[in-house]
Amino acid sequence: MSSRSVRPDLEPATAAPPRFHGLLKAATAFLATCMLLQGVTAGQLLDGAENGRDVHEAASGVVVAAVLVAVVAALLVRRAGGSARPLLMSLVTAVLVGVQVALGSGGETALHVPLGVALMGGGAALVTQVWGRSGGRAEDAASA
Repeated sequence: MSSRSVRPDLEPATAAPPRFHGLLKAATAFLATCMLLQGVTAGQLLDGAENGRDVHEAASGVVVAAVLVAVVAALLVRRAGGSARPLLMSLVTAVLVGVQVALGSGGETALHVPLGVALMGGGAALVTQVWGRSGGRAEDAASA
């Protein structure tokens, strides 16, 4: 065996990101944007906007759809050899979005608002992870 052979687990840092990484980038950016807009509609609701509750409630369905798309995109990236971290982060986000919807529907504002703030931070962390220099390669999973 030649000393120049390259082990697959020692892939150079300049390797291309896995397939579907562009989809994951788009999905996480869209999710973060939806979360930000939920914060805006929450502010309108608290400010007494006439249809604030209806808009906030309708937009929650868009957030649910966006997080599901992000989970599917992260799964596709993982199956293509990418890192497991975005998949794990998007799954946790999906669960927390489900809890958030339930709390909001139940009128539990004291828990709904802080969880919304935490989700904004989680969405930002997910975008940072996916859009970072690493490109979501499998060797990132070792450091997870």
